[in-house]
Amino acid sequence: MLRHVLRLALGASVLTAVVSPPLTASAASVPTLERIAIVEVQRCIMETKEGKRAKKELEQTFARGQARIERKAADLQKKLADLQAKAPMLSQAELQKRGMALQQQQAELEQLGMELQQEVMEKEALLTEEIYGKVSEIVEQIAMEEDVQIVLVRSEMTVLWANPQLDITNRVIVRYDKKHK
Repeated sequence: MLRHVLRLALGASVLTAVVSPPLTASAASVPTLERIAIVEVQRCIMETKEGKRAKKELEQTFARGQARIERKAADLQKKLADLQAKAPMLSQAELQKRGMALQQQQAELEQLGMELQQEVMEKEALLTEEIYGKVSEIVEQIAMEEDVQIVLVRSEMTVLWANPQLDITNRVIVRYDKKHK
């Protein structure tokens, strides 16, 4: 019985070796990479003139919203101090009523903060997406002009090290600024 199983296993392995194509034939059909480039997309987004304008616009949007929140927070703080000063003279019902109103204003203030954060995040995503699309087009143009076979995005998570001569980031930024004034 054992001999029969061994014969079947040996026959199956011989059959597999005969039927399977050799690895070297399939490896030979894969083209070799000769021209590779890398680009730091995040740097392109942040260092182009349009990226710098977008960053400034986001900072201004945030600053305006933050100023509005700070004004409301100061007003709320003033009302709280006023309530604490008048607390001994107020009835329990009035004290509770004013306390609830202050809690509601505090909740509105927190909501305003979340809305500002959401607005800035959405605006940043839109601006980044727009710039990314333009960067992508320029990278493709450079790759076609220089017969580059593959362009890798350089980041801490994707490319640990590459020869600096492969980096086309500066050329992308310069061309972007010339094309998108």
